[in-house]
Amino acid sequence: MTSMKLNMEKIPKLTLWNKWKRPASIPYPNTWHKFTAKSKDGKEFKIKIVDVTPDRFEESLEFIRDYLYSNEPLCESVKMLEDEISLQNELARQNAFLQQRITIMAVLDEDVPKPEMIAVQKLFVASKDDDPEPELTGNAMSKLEKIIEDLYANQDQFEIHGTDAVLKGFGLCVKPNYWGMNIGYNIVLCLEKIAKAYDLRGCMTMYTSIYSQAIVTKAGFKVYNEIFYDDYKDEKGNAMFPNVHTKSIKLMGMKYS
Repeated sequence: MTSMKLNMEKIPKLTLWNKWKRPASIPYPNTWHKFTAKSKDGKEFKIKIVDVTPDRFEESLEFIRDYLYSNEPLCESVKMLEDEISLQNELARQNAFLQQRITIMAVLDEDVPKPEMIAVQKLFVASKDDDPEPELTGNAMSKLEKIIEDLYANQDQFEIHGTDAVLKGFGLCVKPNYWGMNIGYNIVLCLEKIAKAYDLRGCMTMYTSIYSQAIVTKAGFKVYNEIFYDDYKDEKGNAMFPNVHTKSIKLMGMKYS
């Protein structure tokens, strides 16, 4: 697949509403984990998980556009890629999160200036004193915001983890030709190391597919809330999220001591 360059001028500029700042004591960029993965045909790949640096911010946005929005169940169901307003607004939100400089990527462990990006995990830190998140428009976006709002209803992530700041994730995605190599699982395992480095006591986020839910369950994540896609209908009684092959969206997380 050949990625089309983003037109960054079309993406709205959002001022980040999250107050947390990456501590200067944590090296940037940092290498969080190294491992060896094996493909189904037995080929081995040396991989490292590192911080996404500003010179690759735009590339990481292109990556999630190309490999997340076309495969993630909800985005695929609401046709995010066909809704220009929703797509640009969602990319604007992800671009804002990048400013915390905590998002990570898996790359081939090669001695080259820009090793191949093979997976991205958008990360950010939510705090009790954050400003309100800007409202984002678009038909696809409004459907997603509704189910996400319901998922988090009555779930106080700060009270649950006994802290004022929580590690959050969005859009764990792996390049298709690297699927089935436990790359996503290694990234999830990295979250605890990252959280502890930043003195964060918990991680909580939503998982929308059976694959991501299985990965984080294997890593020890707990389910805090679950909503079934079939329960959502439009005003005519039609499914709001048609053709979703996973039965539910789950709010999942883990406490770190």
